[in-house]
Amino acid sequence: MQEVKGCYAPVAFSFTDAAVRVHNRNLFAPTSAYRCMASIQCDGRRIRQCELPDWNVEPLGAKEFALPFEALGVDPDALQGECCLEIAFCLKEDTSWAKAGHEVAFGQKVWGKMQESHTQRPGPLTVIQGNLNVGVSGRDFSLLFSKLHGGLLSYRWQGQEMLSAVPKPNFWRAPTDNDVGNRMGARYGQWKLASLYSCFEETPAVRVEKDRVELTFLYHLATQPASDCTVRYIVSAEGKIRMTLSYTPVQGLTEMPEFGLSFQMDADFDQCTWYGMGPEETYCDRCTGAKLGVFASTTQEALSRYLRPQECGNRTGVRWAKVMRKDGTGLLFETRKPMDFSALPYTPHELENARHSFELPRAGKTVVRTALRQMGVGGDNTWGAFTHDPYLIHCQPGERMEFEVIVSALSHEEGGGQDENHRC
Repeated sequence: MQEVKGCYAPVAFSFTDAAVRVHNRNLFAPTSAYRCMASIQCDGRRIRQCELPDWNVEPLGAKEFALPFEALGVDPDALQGECCLEIAFCLKEDTSWAKAGHEVAFGQKVWGKMQESHTQRPGPLTVIQGNLNVGVSGRDFSLLFSKLHGGLLSYRWQGQEMLSAVPKPNFWRAPTDNDVGNRMGARYGQWKLASLYSCFEETPAVRVEKDRVELTFLYHLATQPASDCTVRYIVSAEGKIRMTLSYTPVQGLTEMPEFGLSFQMDADFDQCTWYGMGPEETYCDRCTGAKLGVFASTTQEALSRYLRPQECGNRTGVRWAKVMRKDGTGLLFETRKPMDFSALPYTPHELENARHSFELPRAGKTVVRTALRQMGVGGDNTWGAFTHDPYLIHCQPGERMEFEVIVSALSHEEGGGQDENHRC
């Protein structure tokens, strides 16, 4: 419904650096029939809001207005971080189909850049290298990298374990109804094998410096022709882990459904808050009706109730996401560039294997997927139409692909400190 609402909105917006052009799509009603509201947020926090009573456009007309910074009482050049100006038209009175205040159309202009969070947890790093494991510890945290399991086996923060499995490269998503109709599995199936059965070298490259430790694991992917990828971990003295997935495409391989990293946590990490597009699920070709903001849901609420279990719950344009217990402890996932993100009780393979919801296994974990991108879901029809070319993940031979995500632990105070614009 979010996408349908966005596509059929009665008012459209075109932003420039200094103005916004408002297009009234109504056949008979002027925009004065609605309340026009302006708000501004910085790094996901709303700081100002006001009404714009003079913004009126006649039916089927268009008019340009200066950006309402003066009405909001802000200087855009003085604002810090990533800022978002939102213009919205809402119902003035109750109707038979919605209450007063219901938003019928909105537009957003985003500028600036969000800064990476900084934590004050400096301290010495201790590194112990054994035959099978590499241990890294510092103030409040300890990490165990396993040579036998190919990555980060344990992440303990203040004595609490945050992970239940080693993070893995992921190139697959559960097929949607549209994917089944166009036989996506037959074209891209080897990326499912690459996600499930790739092998890794048991001798990671380790480099120890004064205030950081770097480990790089090499994976041999189960593809034909053969290909490789690497996962690099850089651990800082404050306990942050900068993870980078790198892959150089080879000639003869198809596009992949997803390019990212998959994490598993215990099931009680079921609270999710993110700063990105929302509130409902979005994909690169399904985000017209979404808005940028801070939203929250549980992992069960993020599981869309389709008749047949399939890919669901993805959020595009995510700057950061928190996956927490109810007490606020958990993990923070951040990126320098917006990512695709989801937190669900099931892996893509479990979703794919169930034909009905009751066939899904008992929810015993939280599966977090962070990705550079996931291919679009298509939908021109459900009996053969492919996903449009701009929404595929093109892998040009020889051109290196990289995705970076920064993972850090959240204490009770840090996990509960973000404002929410909406709860799904």
